[in-house]
Amino acid sequence: MFVHLDTLAAIQSRVENGDSPWTGAHEAFMSDVRDAMAADPESVTDNGDGHEFKTKGPEDPAERKDYVAAIRTGDRLRDLGLAYQYTGADQYAEKAVELLDHWFLRSETYMAPVKTNSIEQFITLPKMWWGAELVRGHEAWSDDSVGAEADLQEWVRTFLDDVGHNIPTAMGQQNIFNWQEMTHAAGSVYLRDWDRFRDAIQRNREDGFTQLREDGLLENEIIRASSLAYSLYAAKALITAAELSRLYAERLDGPTLYEYKKFDGDRGAIERILDAHAPYVADPEAWEAMGEGDPDRFVNSDGFPARKQEAASSLYEVAYSYYKKDTYLKALKQSGQPVKNVPTYVSAQQAAIDNPDRPHRDERILGWTTFTHGERFRLDL
Repeated sequence: MFVHLDTLAAIQSRVENGDSPWTGAHEAFMSDVRDAMAADPESVTDNGDGHEFKTKGPEDPAERKDYVAAIRTGDRLRDLGLAYQYTGADQYAEKAVELLDHWFLRSETYMAPVKTNSIEQFITLPKMWWGAELVRGHEAWSDDSVGAEADLQEWVRTFLDDVGHNIPTAMGQQNIFNWQEMTHAAGSVYLRDWDRFRDAIQRNREDGFTQLREDGLLENEIIRASSLAYSLYAAKALITAAELSRLYAERLDGPTLYEYKKFDGDRGAIERILDAHAPYVADPEAWEAMGEGDPDRFVNSDGFPARKQEAASSLYEVAYSYYKKDTYLKALKQSGQPVKNVPTYVSAQQAAIDNPDRPHRDERILGWTTFTHGERFRLDL
């Protein structure tokens, strides 16, 4: 779904040769796979609060249990699916099917297919569907102890219908819309519903860049308290969807999101965003300096903590693989600033944060991006 299987085969050849940057990233990835194999299934019912996904905001970490369970389950499903396709070992697919059944299908533990907390669902469920895509048709689905793949597909269809397409913010288009449409695109790929897929990409073209200015900044993100982090968050939603549009370009009736242009000139809309923000990954103070005289813009109320720097580095890992720009390589190789850290929800992401160099890990959808998306232009494809 988010990586072509031919790319995985080419990466495997590089890892066997001990080539950088893939080999070190592969080691980190397989460490997570081993943890996933040892993990017990989780679900939204573990907290005793019914079948609907419920979570509070980040200011109340103790009340984010469903969200944390979704992060962990999504990570495990993605990694197990990738490990199955990478190695061919059935044990990984069998474990993935077990986790999918527990989260989506089992009568005692299933999650109801309704939108409740939007953004937390948009940044977790698509990686579960990616895992499901990677084990599509595996014989583990024929075991009487698990539900049917067709029922999982119906779950995804019902959920997407419930999500709808409204721009969910009072102040206009923000990153949440981009995450919403990426979710529609990912679910549509899993469903093989190409009309839905085309519609999701088209909505991103039409409305997903409304806040983009010609200078590459995002008007409705720069007014937020953590403006640099939220701007990069929007860029990540767009580039994640752009990968889907690239991989399934033949299904589109227009340009990929990488190719889409809002303004005249050689650069696409996403490239403008990436160009505008790359210098500030290493210099967040310069970002704040742009807001001098205007206390409501370019604010970094929490500074730019190491967790956000890792998020930026994993973004530019994917960007560099597509655009091959030295400025993006510089952004992804930033060794970090002496800034405070803020905790993340899973130990695997904390390991990536604690090591600011490669390999990089996207805590939202893609995981170890240096492994799956690093320097694709150097692979034998």
